[in-house]
Amino acid sequence: MPAVASRPAGSRAGTLHTLPSQAERHLSVCRALVPSDRTVAEILGVSPSQVSRWKRGQDPGDENADRLGGLALVVEMLARWLPAEAVEGWLQGRNAHFGERSPAQMIRSGRVADVIGAIEAEKAGVFA
Repeated sequence: MPAVASRPAGSRAGTLHTLPSQAERHLSVCRALVPSDRTVAEILGVSPSQVSRWKRGQDPGDENADRLGGLALVVEMLARWLPAEAVEGWLQGRNAHFGERSPAQMIRSGRVADVIGAIEAEKAGVFA
């Protein structure tokens, strides 16, 4: 088992990079159905170069890590419900559940729970 340095609660610093970082794992999930770093960056509200740095192991910081983790969760849920080619369109398209905002806008503003609720509602056949 790889070694992990101890660290204070709530801190990401101090982890030895012998395993892929959580950000790298989340990016891998996202990139399975969201085809480019540019699109991931647009959804998260960061620059494409920032996404590239995360892929190389740079810590995204707490706020971006939360958004990235939320996007990965949403992508995993969508992968079980929609055809792969429809995921990006669903994320970036306007959605009546959000007053015509897109799920990407909701994720960018930290409202992942609302996006998950919309997915569950649409899967159940409940439309806004």
